[in-house]
Amino acid sequence: MPKKLLRKALQSPVSGNLAALYGAHLLGLIVPLVTIPYLARVLRPEGWGLVIFAQSLAASLIVVVEYAFDLSGTRAIARSRAEPERIEELVAAIQGSKILLVVIVTLLSAAVLPLIPLFRDHPLLLFWAWAFAVLKGLSPFWYFLGVERVKGAAMTEAGAKAVAALGVFVWVKAPEDGWIVLALQAGTAGLALLVLTVWLYGEVRPARPRVEQALSTMKASLGLFIFRASSGVYIQANAFILGLLTTPQVVSHFGGAEKIVRAAVNLLHPISQALFARLSHLVVTDPNEAKQVFRLCLVGMIGLGSIMGGVAFVGAAPLVRVLLGPGYEAAVPVLRVLALLPPIIAVGGVFGIHWALPMGLDRPFYLLVLMAGVLNIGLALLLAPRLGAIGMASSVVLADTLVALGLLALYRSRGFSRTTIS
Repeated sequence: MPKKLLRKALQSPVSGNLAALYGAHLLGLIVPLVTIPYLARVLRPEGWGLVIFAQSLAASLIVVVEYAFDLSGTRAIARSRAEPERIEELVAAIQGSKILLVVIVTLLSAAVLPLIPLFRDHPLLLFWAWAFAVLKGLSPFWYFLGVERVKGAAMTEAGAKAVAALGVFVWVKAPEDGWIVLALQAGTAGLALLVLTVWLYGEVRPARPRVEQALSTMKASLGLFIFRASSGVYIQANAFILGLLTTPQVVSHFGGAEKIVRAAVNLLHPISQALFARLSHLVVTDPNEAKQVFRLCLVGMIGLGSIMGGVAFVGAAPLVRVLLGPGYEAAVPVLRVLALLPPIIAVGGVFGIHWALPMGLDRPFYLLVLMAGVLNIGLALLLAPRLGAIGMASSVVLADTLVALGLLALYRSRGFSRTTIS
């Protein structure tokens, strides 16, 4: 049975999409592995800490503009492939919602400037963080995931990252050049957005978005957005929170270690992207096959996560020495704490993205993540001022552990019951 299932999986659209996503992702993985050593040395801890701080804010703003449509939009498209008119409505509603969200993000960014000393002293960092968030957040990549045709879209986004990395080596030469890193990310994200938008409307007839339609779509996706925003607190916003409580140097120690671990964890992301649409489709059309695919995914992702965590823990010192260089020795114990994340995130990802959401268990999932986000902030406020980067790393690990354990308990009580599918 496992061989038959594996053969069937290799012949399905998932295998092609997974190959494309991994090809693009490997290119995206090479970018930080190449640029991290360069930026860590050229910008030095104080300059690189500022960049990480601004990138963390940008990542949080992207969560707002995307509004979890990479989940809700992908799932809706996957369930409506045979209805072209419905797809046109979805595209108009979601992209219209994103335009409204850009207005909100702009107001938030303007409010941040006078309140945060680091941005008052470095306004260009805030401007380019805002620009990157808007241009990246508007991407219609969710549509291509939903229709399970991601090869060209994935390579477009990966190519944009590669161009931005090349620009880093050309233009970033001193600690005060940190804003150029964000400007390059914003510019290349804009090019990718242009290409994917033209491609999208070559397949889907453009329709004028209506305000009431956009608001209704946002309301329907509110639960998943709360989940995304809550998870963003302990994924994207950690460096930003730490920067509010400590110094750019401490941010660089935490952010450097986190970037190493997240580069490993992101290797799991293509599996998640490729299988989410497939499982959302199968739980409606063939629940038995959905259960088999889920089990295969469970073994593969937890195995990979455990290997990644082990390598990061054992090799923490040489990884920091090679990737970050002199002045970042304090990142070694931080990396060892964060090495617990890959297997924990693998468990949470499988039972959350690949089981709870396809089964329609949105509410308990995002409530768990909301609790974890609150826990992360509370622990950060308590531990970071006393323990610095180690305190923030500990709060992140504990928050992710809460999500994983909660989802395991939920799965034991619900399983693949058809009554949970909505």
